[in-house]
Amino acid sequence: MASIRLSILTTLSLLLMTSPLSAAIYKWKDEAGQVHYGSTPPQGTAAQRMGVSTTFTPAPSKKTTKTDAANDKTTEAGSPEDNDPYTQQQHDTLCKNARKDIETMNKSGRLRVKQEDGSTAVMSDTDREKRMKKMQEMVKKHCK
Repeated sequence: MASIRLSILTTLSLLLMTSPLSAAIYKWKDEAGQVHYGSTPPQGTAAQRMGVSTTFTPAPSKKTTKTDAANDKTTEAGSPEDNDPYTQQQHDTLCKNARKDIETMNKSGRLRVKQEDGSTAVMSDTDREKRMKKMQEMVKKHCK
């Protein structure tokens, strides 16, 4: 009986000590009008809670130089004939997301998009066309 109580107490203690998996991000302006972002805004400052996107966006590759040992030439990494800056998994993910986005835009009559302040608005026809072109370019680049 005592061991059950001890295990329950230990479990509850561990649960209370763990930090949340996702922290809130706030945006605020100081007296000089400079915009700041952080997990805790200063007291007495009007801060806006920001939504955090979980969309995967790969970092661009860094341009570095490497030496070709056979010819003793220095080439620039990241050139088209060199290594692809994306892994196959990144290509697959970007391809899948672009195709899904195109499918959604073709099926839906009115699309709602989330604004910076957290509200939603209907996507304009112009924005929809721009988004469609961007997703079609993504398909060409990442779907092979």
